[in-house]
Order: sequence, then structure tokens, then C-alpha cells
Amino acid sequence: MSPAKVATALGTAGLITTLVGTFLPWLQSGGVRRNSYTSFGVLRRLIGFHGAAEATIRIWPLLGVACAIVVLVALAGLWRSAAGLGLLVAAWSATVAGGALARDPVGPVRVDLLGPIVTVLGSTATAAAAILTLIAQIRPGTGGTLSDRAAGAIRRSAR
Repeated sequence: MSPAKVATALGTAGLITTLVGTFLPWLQSGGVRRNSYTSFGVLRRLIGFHGAAEATIRIWPLLGVACAIVVLVALAGLWRSAAGLGLLVAAWSATVAGGALARDPVGPVRVDLLGPIVTVLGSTATAAAAILTLIAQIRPGTGGTLSDRAAGAIRRSAR
């Protein structure tokens, strides 16, 4: 299997896993388990967020849209752009999920590990796919596009 196909499969699985992780339980309070979307409203009221953390949490519901944009850009054949956006999405989701995992319980409210861990795993796969894609695009002959290979040949012949 070519590096481009491996990266595409890994990236697709990573984005799907990231999104699935956001819908799994992130918080538990008594017998109630909440996904990431409902958790952040509770956390804002309990502990509050400020600055960059506030902005990151406030736009969290747009994560699905961001994942869809990565897919659309990839379908348009703009592999480097899709890889760059994929890295941003992976960094964003891993940062939020990692921050959740690092939180101590607040009263009866504690972090449920399932959702954040699955989200981090998906983010890791997405980042790995983006890096593989960028490597394939930078190094001609490793699965980059025809125009990338031609550009490499032109650079080599100009030496």
C-alpha cells in the first residue's frame, strides 16, 4: 500500500475516532455521565475558564465542522492544506482532551476517562497521518502528487 493511501486511511480513522470520542462520556457527576459538549457548560459554571482556554472551549462545538473541512480540502486534492488543517484539528482536540484528563475532581464531579482518551487517540492518528502526508508531499517519489514529483525532477536537473 502506498504511503498516500496509508495516510488517507489513518487520517480518516483518526478524524472519525476524534469525533466519536467527543460524544463519549467526559464527565461524571453521581450517576449522570456527560459528553464533551454538555460537560463544558457544567465546567464553565463550576470552575470558569479565561483567556485562550475560554475561547478554545467556546468554539468546541465547531470541531465536527473543522473535521469536515479537512475532509473536503483533501477531496479537492489539496493534500498539504488538508494535512496542515488536520494538524491544527489534532492539536486542538488533543489539547482540550489532555486538559480534561489533567483535571482533578471538583466536588462530586470527576472526569470520565473514556471520552478524552478516545479523543486523544484519534488526535494522535490524525496528526500521524498529517505528518506522513507532508513527508510524502515534500520528498518527491514517496507518494507525492505528480506535480510534486515533476517539481523535484526540475530541481534535480537544475543542479
